[in-house]
Amino acid sequence: MVKTLAVCIVPLALLAGCAGEGTLRSTLDDGGRTWLSLDGTVTLARPAPRFSNAARDYLYLAPVEANNGGARRHYIWVGLGTTVDRAWPWAAPPKAATLLLTLDGIPLALPLAEWDGSEGELLYETPAPVYEIRRASVSLDELERIAAAEAIEAQVVASDGGVARYTLWDGRWSDWASFVAGVDPGRAERPLGAAR
Repeated sequence: MVKTLAVCIVPLALLAGCAGEGTLRSTLDDGGRTWLSLDGTVTLARPAPRFSNAARDYLYLAPVEANNGGARRHYIWVGLGTTVDRAWPWAAPPKAATLLLTLDGIPLALPLAEWDGSEGELLYETPAPVYEIRRASVSLDELERIAAAEAIEAQVVASDGGVARYTLWDGRWSDWASFVAGVDPGRAERPLGAAR
């Protein structure tokens, strides 16, 4: 069970107010890990006319910090959702393998992996049902580049090589600046500006 640490929310919310409009929240899981996340995701969408004129696939993205006894790791939470019933065998998509973000014309390829435990999967709620939740390891520098980018294109490359392109539906990438500002760069796995 994930418990919210009210004591951490107030100082983090104050830090978030300085950098952007996204509100930070901190949760503690049963294993003693502290999870830092924003209050919402950036939502991207693409039409799925193969199934219905109104069908859409969604890509939900949000930053996450996992702190396990002082060892901090940073991820992008990746949720793949849809208005299509993916339980039908003919509608089942291949596994997502890579998140490709193009930041002001510069590509950033992020391999996707499964979460080690269910705690990371439960950090965000989405309006459309999610059929796959993955994570992409990132540095604080990469998160800062995402938050500062003027133009972002998002694609998901599937395990079979297929590419799905998404466009912004809801949310603002600039809200990720509050996440970056709320993380202590001195104790991060890779400090701001560090090479990958």
